[in-house]
Amino acid sequence: MDLPHIRRSFLLPLLSFLLTLTVSGAEPPPRGLWKCTALDPQTLVLTGDYTDLQRELFQRRYAERLQIARKLPAWAMKNNFNSAGTEAIAQYRPAVMAMLRDRPNIAIAAEGAPVKIRRTGVWLSPTGQSRFPDTDGKEKVSPNADVAFYSFLELDRPLANGEKITITMPAGETVPFVYRDDVPSPMFKINQIGYMPDAGKYAYLGAWLGTAGAMPLHARLDGKPFRLADAATGKTAFTGVLHRRPADPVNPNGAPFTGEEVLELDFSKFDRPGKYYLAVDGIGRSAEFRIGDDTMAEAFYIHARGLYHQRCGIAKEKPYTNWTAPICHRVCYRGTFPPDIAHYTKGPAKQPWGFRTTDGKSLNVNHFLLIEQNPHALPLPIEAPGGWHDAADWDRRPQHLGIVGDLAAVYLLKPENFCDGQLNLPESGNGIPDILDEAVWGLKHLRKLQSPDGGVGTWIETTRHPTPADGGSWEDRLPYYQSCATRNSTLEYAAYAAELALALKRAGAEQESAAYRDSALRAWKFAVNPAKRVKRHYQYNGRPVFYRDEEKTAAEFLVKAGFDLYLLTEQKKFLDAAEQAAGEAAQRMRKIAWRWSPFIWVELEVYPCYSPKLNKLRNEWRRSLVGQAQKMIQQQEKAYPIRVPWFAVDEGWVHTMGWGTSHPLRRARVLVAAHAFSGDRNFLEGALLANDFHNGANPFGTTMTSGLGRVYPVRFLHLDSYADGIAEFVPGITPYRNTYGIPRNAVRMAYGLFYPQGRDFGGLSLSLLPQTGLDEGSCVKELNKVLPIWRRWGNVEGQTVGASEFTVWETISPAAAVTGYLLNKAQKPAPEWLDRKPAADIRSLPGYAPLP
Repeated sequence: MDLPHIRRSFLLPLLSFLLTLTVSGAEPPPRGLWKCTALDPQTLVLTGDYTDLQRELFQRRYAERLQIARKLPAWAMKNNFNSAGTEAIAQYRPAVMAMLRDRPNIAIAAEGAPVKIRRTGVWLSPTGQSRFPDTDGKEKVSPNADVAFYSFLELDRPLANGEKITITMPAGETVPFVYRDDVPSPMFKINQIGYMPDAGKYAYLGAWLGTAGAMPLHARLDGKPFRLADAATGKTAFTGVLHRRPADPVNPNGAPFTGEEVLELDFSKFDRPGKYYLAVDGIGRSAEFRIGDDTMAEAFYIHARGLYHQRCGIAKEKPYTNWTAPICHRVCYRGTFPPDIAHYTKGPAKQPWGFRTTDGKSLNVNHFLLIEQNPHALPLPIEAPGGWHDAADWDRRPQHLGIVGDLAAVYLLKPENFCDGQLNLPESGNGIPDILDEAVWGLKHLRKLQSPDGGVGTWIETTRHPTPADGGSWEDRLPYYQSCATRNSTLEYAAYAAELALALKRAGAEQESAAYRDSALRAWKFAVNPAKRVKRHYQYNGRPVFYRDEEKTAAEFLVKAGFDLYLLTEQKKFLDAAEQAAGEAAQRMRKIAWRWSPFIWVELEVYPCYSPKLNKLRNEWRRSLVGQAQKMIQQQEKAYPIRVPWFAVDEGWVHTMGWGTSHPLRRARVLVAAHAFSGDRNFLEGALLANDFHNGANPFGTTMTSGLGRVYPVRFLHLDSYADGIAEFVPGITPYRNTYGIPRNAVRMAYGLFYPQGRDFGGLSLSLLPQTGLDEGSCVKELNKVLPIWRRWGNVEGQTVGASEFTVWETISPAAAVTGYLLNKAQKPAPEWLDRKPAADIRSLPGYAPLP
C-alpha cells in the first residue's frame, strides 16, 4: 500500500492501524452494516454502510489531534476537524476495498443444498458529504465523502422461494437473508409513480454489476413472456413478451452508457386504472405502480411544490408543508451593479458593451467585489418578498424570469389543467389557479422594486456566496442589493410581466392582470428609450472602470413584450414594434435559440395573429421546434437501450450533460411545445416517455427528484436542508446529476483518496477503483473507461457542484411546466400528499444508498 507522508505527530495512529492490518493481521478488520438484496434468484447484491465506524474513528482521531494542540485559532480547529475526517476514512476504506475487490472471502451457508459463489463484482458510490460532530456536539459538513460499498454475487444455483441463507463477509459480519419472490427486484426499471392510461407504457429490465459489468440477459430472456398483475389479487391483467432493446453504445473511451443488457416490457395496450406490478419468471417482480390520471397529478404537485419550498421572503409553515422554516430576506437595498452576468466577462477588443479600463481595455470583473466596492448613495431598506432561491445561493437571478414565462405558457396552452387549490399554497383559495400564484411569486418583488421611471433591475445579489457555516437562509445577515436597471433587463421584465398579465386575465383575475399590465407598460416605456442606456463609472480594486450597456435591445423580447402589450391594450404601436423586431428576432433565433425556452413566443400560437411578419416568425419558430422534436423522437427510440431524449453517442453534443442540460423533462419542453403547435401525438408520447425516465424508468433505477416515487435523491447540495433540523431534505428538488465526465472531487474523495498536503496533514494518494496503485490522473482515466455514463452522479454535495447542485430555472420549473401540460385535467391534491411527513432517519430511505 502506497502510504502518504504525513507529519509525524499525526501519522502514528494511522500508520499503526494500516500496518498491523495489512502486515500482521493483529488488528481486527473494519466491520460495517451489510444488507442483501436479490436481483434475481441467482444474483445478489450486498450493500455495506460504514458510517458508524467512520464516526467512531473520527471521534478518536479528532480527540487525539485536540490533545496534541489544545489551544488553536478557529482556522486551525477547522483544519483539524477536516483532517481528522480524512484520516478516519483512510483508516478503514482502503482495507474494505481490499477485502472486496479480488476473490473476496465471502461464504454462504444454506439450510438446503450447498450454495457457492461463481462470480463477483464490486463497486462503491459516494452518497454525500461526511458529517461529523464538532467540539460543541453540532453536526458539521466536512470536505470528505461518505460512500456505500457494493458486492455483487452470482451464485452457482438459484435460490428457492423462502430459502434461508447466511452470508459471512470477509471481516466476519453475518448477513441473514431469506429469498422471497414477492419482494421487488431493482432490475425492473419502472415509472415509480405510474403511467397515464392513454400513454405508451414501457418498463425495462437490466442490471449493472460493477466490475463484473452488465448482467447477461439478452440471450436468456429475449422473447420470454412477462405479465402485468393486479397488486391486490396477484391475478394476471395483461401478458406480453420481452424484447431486447438496442445494444448499449460506448463512448470514445470505451465506457458504456447504461452498463446493461436491457429488455423492454411493453404494456401500452393496457389502459385500465389501478395498482399493478410486473413479473418475469426466473427474475421476480417489480415494485407496485399505478395506472391513472392521478399519477401525473402527483408528479406535477411535487415538482411545482419544489418552487414553493425555494420561495424567498416567506416562512414555510404548516398546513402548507411539514418542512417548516422561518421567513428569510425581508428586505433588500438599491444597488448599482449591472444585471447581465455575461457583461462581467472579458470580451473582444471592439465589443461596444461591458467593463473597460480607463484606457479602453476589456476586463473580467468579479460581481461580488463590484457590489461590495460600489454601494448605493442612499442604502434604504425596501421590503420586497418574492422570487426563488437556488441550491446554494440566496440571490434571485434574471434567469428566474423564464420560470414565470414557462408557468404562464403552459397555463395559456392548457388552462383546463389548472385550478385554485391544486398545490396547497398560502394563496390557495384566492380564486386564481395555483400555478399562476406561483408565477406571480416570481415577479412580485420586482414589481415592488420597479423604479418610478419604469426601470427594473432583475438581479438581487450580495457580496459573496453563502456557506453551510452561515446556517439557513433565514439566518442570513448579508445585505442584498438590487441591480441597476438596464434597457434589456427592463424589457425582459416587461415581456414576462405582460405574459403573466395575459394568463391572469384568461383566469379571470382582472385586478391582478391590470397590475402587471400597467407595470409592463411602464417598463416598456423605459426600455424603448435610447436615453436610458446605462453608462457608469465604478471603483474596482482601487482603480476606476467604465461600464456601458448594450446599445440595442433584444429583439426576441421586443417581439414578446410588444405583442403581449398589443393584446392587453389593443394599441397598434405595440404591434408595430413587435413587427419591426421580427426580422432581427428570426436572425437571433438561428444563432442563439438554444438559450431560450421553447415557450418563448407561445402567445403567437395561443392568440390569432394576422400580421404577416409575425406569422412568418411564428412559422419559422414552429418549424424549428418541430424539427428538434422529430430528432428527439428518433434519439429516444434508437440511441440508447432505455428511451431518453438525448443526443446519440455519435452526435457532437452528446458530452454536454452538465448543469441539468440532459434532464429529460427539461428537454421535453421542446416535445410539449411541438405537440401544442402541431398536434402530432408522437410528440406527446415522447414527453410522456421523458417523464417515465425521470420517474425511475432509467438505468440507475431512481427518480431524479426528491420526494418523488419510492427511490429518490436523499442528499444533494441544499443549504436550507442542512440547517432546518429536519433529517430528510425538502421534496421537489431536482439535482443536476448527469455530468458525462466523472466529477473530479468524487474521484479524489470516493473512488480514491487524493488529498493535498496541508500544514498538519501530509496528504494522501490512494486509488480504490477501478484498481489500486494509480495516481489521480490515471485513476480518472481508468474510471472513464468503465463507469457507465448515465451512472456518473458522483454525489459529494458541495464538493461536486456540477452534479449535486440545482437551480429553480434549470431543473425544477421545466419539470413543473412539462408535467403540468401532460395533465389530463385539474385535480386537487390527495390527502396523503398534503400530510407527507419527513423521514426521521435518511438512512432508512431507499434512495440513501441505491444501487450504483
